[in-house]
Amino acid sequence: MPKLTIIVPNYQHEAYLAQRLESIKNQSFQDYEVILLDDASKDGSAGILQAYADANPEWQLILNDQNSGSPFKQWNKGVALAQGEYIWVAESDDLAHPDLLAALVPLLDENPQVGIAYAQSMLIDEAGHELNSYEENLRFLYKSKAWQEDFIINGKEACRNWLFFHNPIPNASGALFRKSAYLEAGGGDPQMRLNGDWYLYAKILLHYDLAFKAEILNYFRVHTQTQRSRSRKQASVYKELIAINQLLREGIPDANKEADAAMDEFANWWIGNLPYHSLNSENRALNKVHFRIFGEYKNNLVWRIFITYVISYLRDFLKWIGLLKPLKKLRSQIFPGKYWNS
Repeated sequence: MPKLTIIVPNYQHEAYLAQRLESIKNQSFQDYEVILLDDASKDGSAGILQAYADANPEWQLILNDQNSGSPFKQWNKGVALAQGEYIWVAESDDLAHPDLLAALVPLLDENPQVGIAYAQSMLIDEAGHELNSYEENLRFLYKSKAWQEDFIINGKEACRNWLFFHNPIPNASGALFRKSAYLEAGGGDPQMRLNGDWYLYAKILLHYDLAFKAEILNYFRVHTQTQRSRSRKQASVYKELIAINQLLREGIPDANKEADAAMDEFANWWIGNLPYHSLNSENRALNKVHFRIFGEYKNNLVWRIFITYVISYLRDFLKWIGLLKPLKKLRSQIFPGKYWNS
């Protein structure tokens, strides 16, 4: 039996597949099996995957005739087929340092209570150029230098300190799961479209510890049309955040202070993104629910929403006349480290 199962879930990543698969073949740790999954891509992905499967007979290839509609259905399919003790979901557009597995496998071997072990990520653009270490993002989000050094932390403490508020694991490509922990948590939830990874990590870490390697070993590709920008237009993202909050609130009963603070922050996100929501029936229905829920954490909610729309229109006007970028640059200089770079 292999120690590790590598699952490569692919959809429409023809441009990056060969690089990704080569970064798997070049791993210094070699005790693994590979399961290639294609979710009915319409580009040339299937041909590339078939070529690698033909050249590596021990690699398993499964091609879907129809798109599953959820990356987590693919994750669950791969885990169900996996023979390895550990799981690496190697996203098809990312890259790995040759020593990623060699660095993370021992963290799981030597610490049976660790359910997830992950390494620091370098953000790269579509052309593969390095942007910045994700440590910068984590330092901004949490105002903490915790990710400058290796650590192993109790899972519930990680949830209390971090997962209530944000997802500190930038993407699955930089992480290994203990298969038993994944299964005990019930696997990925196909109904979670935007924050399913965060939800899964929370389910696992309520029962297992989290290990981190500070060395940059994962290269996380950031696309022009990111999930972050798409989620601004969907009210469903807040339904998922509320579900994550409820899961953690129930799993850590003495963390109501953190849970309430997170809901207050989610309310800020929701208010700030309301002007960008598509005006479809699903969003309207969900936002009525969100208004009631977030109203419990925010006073003067109607007034806050009104002000947000005024600021949004002003922002659009400044963008139209070409002043938005200069003003944002000035804001960053006046208030360094306070605002997200965008």
